Amino acid sequence: MNHRTQRRRHRREEADAGQAGHGERSADEQLAAMEALLEEARASAYEAINSHHRDFLSIRVYAQDPLDELATLNEKYEAVRTRVADEDADPGGGRVQRLDAAGRALQAIVRLAKAHANLKDIDDQILHGDIAVAASAIAEAGGLLHELGADSPRLVGAQPLEVLQAQHLKKRAALRAELDYLTAEMYRFGDGGAVHELAVSYCVTANYDGVPYESPVTLSDLFFALAQLGLAQDMADRLVSSLVSRWLAPLLRNPAEPLSVTRVRLFATMSIGAFSAGRRDSDPPTLPAAAATRALLEAHCEALRAQWATVLAFVRDEVFHEVNIEDDHADLYAYVGARLWESVWPLVREGLLVPLVPDDIDSIADAQCLAPLMALEEAWLELGLISADALLVKDAARSLLQTYVGKRRRDLLATVAAVLTSDDANTVVVGGEGPVIDVLGDYAAASSKKGAGGKGSKKAAGLGLDADPDADPDGDGSLALARCSISVQAQTLVEFARETIGLAQADGGKTTAALYFHAVRDAFALYRCLVPAKWAAELLVDPRRAFVMHNDCEFICHHLAALGHRHRDDWPPALKATATFVDVIAAFRALARASLAPLLSRIREQIAVALGPWTQARWLRDRLAAGERGVGSALAGADDAERRLAVAAGTVSQTAHVAAAHLARATHLRVVGLLVDAAASHVVRRLEEIDSAGDSTARALVRLVEPVLALEGLFAAAHAPGGPARRAAAPAPVAKYAAEWDPLQAQIRRLTSMSAHRLLP
Repeated sequence: MNHRTQRRRHRREEADAGQAGHGERSADEQLAAMEALLEEARASAYEAINSHHRDFLSIRVYAQDPLDELATLNEKYEAVRTRVADEDADPGGGRVQRLDAAGRALQAIVRLAKAHANLKDIDDQILHGDIAVAASAIAEAGGLLHELGADSPRLVGAQPLEVLQAQHLKKRAALRAELDYLTAEMYRFGDGGAVHELAVSYCVTANYDGVPYESPVTLSDLFFALAQLGLAQDMADRLVSSLVSRWLAPLLRNPAEPLSVTRVRLFATMSIGAFSAGRRDSDPPTLPAAAATRALLEAHCEALRAQWATVLAFVRDEVFHEVNIEDDHADLYAYVGARLWESVWPLVREGLLVPLVPDDIDSIADAQCLAPLMALEEAWLELGLISADALLVKDAARSLLQTYVGKRRRDLLATVAAVLTSDDANTVVVGGEGPVIDVLGDYAAASSKKGAGGKGSKKAAGLGLDADPDADPDGDGSLALARCSISVQAQTLVEFARETIGLAQADGGKTTAALYFHAVRDAFALYRCLVPAKWAAELLVDPRRAFVMHNDCEFICHHLAALGHRHRDDWPPALKATATFVDVIAAFRALARASLAPLLSRIREQIAVALGPWTQARWLRDRLAAGERGVGSALAGADDAERRLAVAAGTVSQTAHVAAAHLARATHLRVVGLLVDAAASHVVRRLEEIDSAGDSTARALVRLVEPVLALEGLFAAAHAPGGPARRAAAPAPVAKYAAEWDPLQAQIRRLTSMSAHRLLP
């Protein structure tokens, strides 16, 4: 026997010997003795914790349970409390404060000892299969340690508390791993190609190392342990996900899938697809929703109800085998049922609810159209998987009108999306003398009659219409769209908007009108999302595609400006204040700019590359100076310089030709002016650097830049507004659209004057 153990034994003998006279001591003596016993109990708890979890003390202390020494301390504490209360008030001795401190210390030491007692046997309990006991012990220990960490760390010391907290995490992790193993063993999912199988074992007899448990672990033990650790819902979520993906969803697609359930004494098995070797999860749905009659849909629902009832009964009878789902695990059972129904409901809604909704708005008042789905939902209600206040089909029946409109809205948007993503590259001419009548209709005519300063023109300005006179090809003050080419997709989109607004007005309902209104807005949003992404590569290299998309956006903006105003009297009162599309115009204006900007930047870069030395400062001046010094001819390499100007001018002309065929007149002139400036600006800079030149040199320079001067023909009078007579007399407005054109003409006049000056006597 070691010295430490002998001293502890002597202390206990002395304590027992003094216990007989404990009642005869004074209150101060009893309190002092109580404080000494608390210190011994604290030291004993520390020794037990450290020896058990840190392995540096004797085996005897390792086996010691601190709760044995704390068993009688509560009685002694109550005795001391009674003695202090019976005596007179302490004049400044602080007995009450000392007694309260001792009571708090006793409670903290008891919690520490209980936590240690709960944790020290966890490993053996897991090994023996007592997972329910282990889970209860870990849960209780966690609560005790939380209380100690919250309000009593100074009463028990930080070091033993940290040791137990670390052990609690380790034991909890070990038990969770064991529960994961047990869950996988009790609910074994098998995938054999086209066959899915769920085997539920009622008990597990050995751990993952093959070591037999002292008593088999049952499903009740598993559920209790999971609930104690707060892991039951995590397990339920994994189970629900597998049941939906492997059974409920495939049966929804095809209720004729072979489904079988077998039961023996120790386990039950549910399998699907055992006799359909060709089935795959990636197969398209076989729901009769595309072109089905109502009779086929009702037969589908009836067959699905029978199959789902088999699956749900398996969940109740086998997944929760011999588990008290009415008392102990009612919440978990309800959670599983609710999660199953909520997970499968979106599939039911899209696959069955929407097809069952009548296409005729006059027939949707009869809620019996959803009777097959209500019968399907009753299968869940009969098994107690959902409650009466969670009937989603009945909720859908109450909002059948919204479902009807949602169905129509979805079909309409699907049609629009198919049109917008099609590869149709055809165009149609609109505006001016094109086939499309002005969208403003009578309003435009009325505003034109009122004149520029009248009330009509103020309204037009309020609609955000272009006030540029060049936007009016006929010059008569009308608000018609300028003549241009647009895609068939954009024309179809606008027709969709008109027809959908017509449906809203035909239905006449407040709710349906709002949904149709938002369907139109969503259709325009689809254009902005789908079309730029589809033609992203072509927009950078194909001028025709970029010009057409720009026109599409302008065409859509033209109609957006008037759609809400034109139908303002047809909307329900609650929608009149918000039924507008003017706020969307800014986004389409930005998209119109974005469709042209990258292409024009790329063409300007091509022009700069084609010009070559013309973009280099003092290049032309240095060449002339070298010729005057006799190093070479005054314009050596003129042919190459002229060829480069011709290539750059050809790039401008080619783009202008495509622009003239598709863009509106004003936009075409702005594009041509921008590209002419890209070439003319470099020519102007080079000519400005030449201070003087001889007669022949000046004439040669004028001939040299002739390809750029010839670009004036792109602004020919044929593009002027008005009828043939006005076009014949109209001058080319080059300087209005090309800022560098006047400086270029000034340089040409300067060179001409130099040549004329040399001809004077």
